[in-house]
Amino acid sequence: MTDILIREVDDAIAERLRQIAVERNWPVNQVVLAALRLALGLGGEELVKRDRQDIAHLRGTWNSGETAAFREALAAFEHVDGKPLFSEGGAPAPETELQKAAARRRKSGG
Repeated sequence: MTDILIREVDDAIAERLRQIAVERNWPVNQVVLAALRLALGLGGEELVKRDRQDIAHLRGTWNSGETAAFREALAAFEHVDGKPLFSEGGAPAPETELQKAAARRRKSGG
């Protein structure tokens, strides 16, 4: 096995490594090795539990009905006042009221 010295570890990383070591009753070196194995895709167990509010664990779990409902709701945002919000085929998008007002100001000189 090879020894590696890691320099200039910031305080936040060092403190988090210590916290995990205490939680697991492991030496800090073992926590560092486990973190490296996990980060490099070499296996290992998760070192920290995911926050219950983290939605990443929901990825890919919608059933077909939920997917259809989401797409239907999303489609409602594609039209404003019955007009397409996004144009297809490369045609320019309709000018907004803000853009029209700015053009009028430019023409009037102020």
